[in-house]
Amino acid sequence: MNEFILIFAITTVVLCILSAALYFGRPPVYQVSREEALQLLEELVTGELTELKWLVFIGHAISADPDLNEIRLQCQQLELAAEQGNKMAFSAGAKRYNSAGIEQIKLLIVKLEKLIAITPVYREF
Repeated sequence: MNEFILIFAITTVVLCILSAALYFGRPPVYQVSREEALQLLEELVTGELTELKWLVFIGHAISADPDLNEIRLQCQQLELAAEQGNKMAFSAGAKRYNSAGIEQIKLLIVKLEKLIAITPVYREF
């Protein structure tokens, strides 16, 4: 009987700690900065980006930065256009898209570089 009470008490403590962690904890959120997005797009152009990173980037909304989310949505539209094969298609080599798709990505890189240039600089003290 004593063993049962001990196991019950330990289980109750563990469950209370787990419940508190779930209640007060934050859910995981995908947050990418503008600089990280720029690096992703540059790696996509050079053919160094993995497919998983690309699909995660275009598949998750970026709620903290509406301008960056707009670029992500344009990338998502490029992916859909490549799937349909309209002027753009997937490449057989290391690069994900053919030359028309790469040109579209380069235009998005220029747009993102302009956004980064006008981003205000701040410091946390």
